[in-house]
Amino acid sequence: MSSAILLVGFCTFVYIGFPGFYPLAMLGGMFWSIGNSMAIPVISRLGMALGILIWNTTNCLTGWAGGRFGLFGMKANPPESSILNYFGLSLVLVGGFLFSRIRGGKAEEEPAEGKRITLHLHDAENEKLSATPEQSDDEVLNRTTKVDGAEVRQEMGARGRGVGILLALISGCFYGLTDSLYPTDGMSYIFSHYFGIFVTGTALFVGYSIFKKNKPTINNAITLPAFGGGLLWAIAQSSFFIANDNLSQAVTFPIITTLPGCVAALWSIFYFKEIQGKRNFILMAIAVSITLT
Repeated sequence: MSSAILLVGFCTFVYIGFPGFYPLAMLGGMFWSIGNSMAIPVISRLGMALGILIWNTTNCLTGWAGGRFGLFGMKANPPESSILNYFGLSLVLVGGFLFSRIRGGKAEEEPAEGKRITLHLHDAENEKLSATPEQSDDEVLNRTTKVDGAEVRQEMGARGRGVGILLALISGCFYGLTDSLYPTDGMSYIFSHYFGIFVTGTALFVGYSIFKKNKPTINNAITLPAFGGGLLWAIAQSSFFIANDNLSQAVTFPIITTLPGCVAALWSIFYFKEIQGKRNFILMAIAVSITLT
């Protein structure tokens, strides 16, 4: 993914006439890569819709505050109508709170607290996990097991959900800091920013490979989808920089950081079917309506 991002960055660098390299802009790329490295742990605990919606809400608030009040060394650029801006931001935050109340899966599939649990991990292998008198249910549920040669982390209950929400909040802050570093002429910073992403992504992967003793878990089937995702993200991020140049971050952040979450919600409902049940559908509809407003 970071290779595709770097490719788009280099093409942009050539197109705008080699504006120069800005080492400090690599810091923004580093922030984004660190935040993005939390994506899979977040989504595995919360689901795609809820994870993206929470970190985008945090991203929105961080970036909005930077542009509105001149934080992080930026020049304050308040919008023309502060009343409308505050009102819109408040709706985004209310929508984000409602999204956080949505629970993935069917309510009847959630185990009752204190109840002994048996997990059927893989029917073909007929593997089971159950709690022994010496082990709590949390210890059993969080045990790392092997299924078809891949590690599967069983994360269930309030603890795993709490960790997922915390990681989503942290990654959202990193995303917000990423886009707050380039208040004007963002296109000139694109290549340096994307190069920071590539370097940090490479460092994270090398560190992971060392930790796994040169046996990293890699799914070959996602190679091209990851490259395509990198192209899409890089084009969208470049558009983000252009939007910031022509409007202000206090205007662009609430728009750009909330629409992806609404799109992810549709994927989560209609394709992945992570969100089910009448209560969840009603909450989702209200949250999306408030966010779009």
